[in-house]
Order: sequence, then C-alpha cells, then structure tokens
Amino acid sequence: MLSQPRNSGQPGADLQDFQPPWDYYTGTLYEDKVGKGQWIRLPQEDYTEINEPFRHLLETYSKVPSDEVVRHVNKIREQAFATNPYPCIGLYRFLNLTLLTHPSYPSILERFQSPDATYLDLACCFGQDLRQLVKDGVPSHQLIGLDIEKPLMEHGYDLFRDRATIESRFVVADVFKGAAEGTVWAELQQQGFDVIHCSAFFHLFPLKGQISAATNIARLVKKGGIIVGRQMGSLKPGNGPAIAEGGSSFRHDVQTFQEMWDQVGQATDTRWRAEGTLDMVGVDLNSPVETVDSRRLLFTITRLE
Repeated sequence: MLSQPRNSGQPGADLQDFQPPWDYYTGTLYEDKVGKGQWIRLPQEDYTEINEPFRHLLETYSKVPSDEVVRHVNKIREQAFATNPYPCIGLYRFLNLTLLTHPSYPSILERFQSPDATYLDLACCFGQDLRQLVKDGVPSHQLIGLDIEKPLMEHGYDLFRDRATIESRFVVADVFKGAAEGTVWAELQQQGFDVIHCSAFFHLFPLKGQISAATNIARLVKKGGIIVGRQMGSLKPGNGPAIAEGGSSFRHDVQTFQEMWDQVGQATDTRWRAEGTLDMVGVDLNSPVETVDSRRLLFTITRLE
C-alpha cells in the first residue's frame, strides 16, 4: 500500500462520521452501544472459507495443507492488520489475485519466455500476484515487488512460506519521491521493466498526484513495455472523496486516463497508449466513496516510444 489509513477507531476517536455497521477505511466493525452514534469497536470477523484461486496458490505453491488454509490466512491477516490497518487487509482484498484475472495475463506469461523479461509489482502488499507468476512458471529472480510498507512484504514471506526459497527482490520505496529515493530507485530505473503491475493505486490521489507518480513510473518502463492493473473509475470523470480522510481523488474514464498519460509522455519524452474498459466488477455502491457513476477501470498502458 502507498496511502495512509484513516482514523482506526481506537478508544476516544471521533467516530461520528463513520458509516455503520462497518468502517470502509479500515474494514473494522462497529456497534452503537448507547444509541447516540458513539460506535464501539468490535472484534473483526475471520473468514470461514478462502476463494479457490487463492486457496490453490497456497496449497500448490506454499504447500499449506488444505485443512490449515483458512486458519493460516486469518492468522496472517490479523498480524498484518495490527501493523498496517488498511482496507485491503481488513476487508481481505489481498485474496483477489487481480493480475491472474487481467485479460493481458496470458500475454504477460508469454513475455517471460524470454530470460531477459522483467516484472515490477508496484504497491505489492504481500506480493500475492508476484507469487502467482512464480507458481505459473516465471523464474522468481525476474520479478521485483515494491511497497512503501516493509512489514507487508515481511508478512508476505510468512503467508507464502517462501522466505528461504524465493529469489525475487522486495524493495521499499516511495513512488512519489522517484529519483529522490537515491540508489534503490536508480537501480530500478537502470534495469527497466517489461511489465509493471499497478492496481488500486492511482485512484487514491488527486490528478496532480497521479501525474507525479505516473511520471516517475514511466521512467521505469522499457520501450514496448506495459503497465497493467485495475482501479476505480467513473462514467463521469472528475474529483471525488478519497479513502484518506478529508482528501479528494480523481476518477478516470478511458479518455481522461489517456489524456493523463499524454501529459506523462510530454514530461518524459515518451509516448503511451492507454486502453481499458469500465464495468461493475467489485463496485460497492454502499461505500461512502462510491457513487452511481462508479465503475472499475481495467487498463493496459503500452509504451510506444
């Protein structure tokens, strides 16, 4: 994750603006004990079953026994939420293997028939999509995970039980700082990447911030390389509420997303083609940050020059 969580509901926190019975921002359940909007934090409910693709990954790649999968996931989720109370942890969103279901996934696997192909998982969380690539035959030394939160990547080793075997690098860096990060970013830029996975990231920020981050990311992509992912978009692109408390974010449609990458191209002397679709997959109209115009934007961005 690359954004700061909202107030986590610790005792004494102002919960007046929360939407009962759960807090979207942390995935925490609340109960109105006194009937006056004073919401009391409840223990988070554990999952009782894990979706088949993620279960299969844990059973085949991590060799977690079938009868231990649910307990193992709940344990890691509890530990991770204690250090990083983000929605993707509290709401079990890390169980969604978003790269696996992307239309470009078969062609991504084809790219890695070349021993020189490289992959960067941006805002990788536990590195779950990276592990799926390894499970599907991609040599792990060709893959790098990046996140601003080192504890999440450490929890990833525990979730997938591969600390001693995986050859992927996991690096801590701030996308907004880019070159100012020093050696770690310089090494990434020198290496360059054929595929960058970037899901649920740009939509967290205002347009100016998105352009700033995208400009830094663009300098990591090889000519002919792609950036793939999904994020929240809108039938009516524009500013809306952000997950970060008191903030705003810009939601794109395909046209405005292309326009953003046109600006990035001008800033980096590159040229890009942004393709995508808008659909209702994963859209929660009951969320305080969504509207009737909210859609999932599934995208592939190709560096042309």
